[in-house]
Amino acid sequence: MNKILNFVKKHFLTKKFLTFGIIGVANTGIDALIYYLVFWNIAQSAFWAKTAAFFAASIFSYFANVIFTFKPKKKSTVQFSIVMLVFGLRWLISAGLAVAFAFILESGFKIDFETHKLLSILPTFLASALLIPIAYFALDWVFKRTDEEKA
Repeated sequence: MNKILNFVKKHFLTKKFLTFGIIGVANTGIDALIYYLVFWNIAQSAFWAKTAAFFAASIFSYFANVIFTFKPKKKSTVQFSIVMLVFGLRWLISAGLAVAFAFILESGFKIDFETHKLLSILPTFLASALLIPIAYFALDWVFKRTDEEKA
């Protein structure tokens, strides 16, 4: 049990992880705002609204994490591209997990999302919560590796 507590203290009860989390909350707000603006004012297409929201939020997240969280000495197109790839993979995995959680909640727990509309955010929330530490470690690894590369 002490090993688990030490691991949590070392990796998650840090300024770096908390900063990552705050940026993630801001990122979620930007995603929601861009989605709303594009959907209701430009495209009225969920696909285009989500695409615009994803790219805007991901670009914000990259630069905010470069400045406040990971603080690499070197920044490059390769680094940016790999981080965007991580974001894209996270989005795909998150979408798949959200579908799986929705199925489990609807069939296993008999939650009717039509009746309880507010609960419809639960699958996405669960998927995001599960992926936050994985995304943190993935991005930490990417920033460390791309910072070590010789220019």
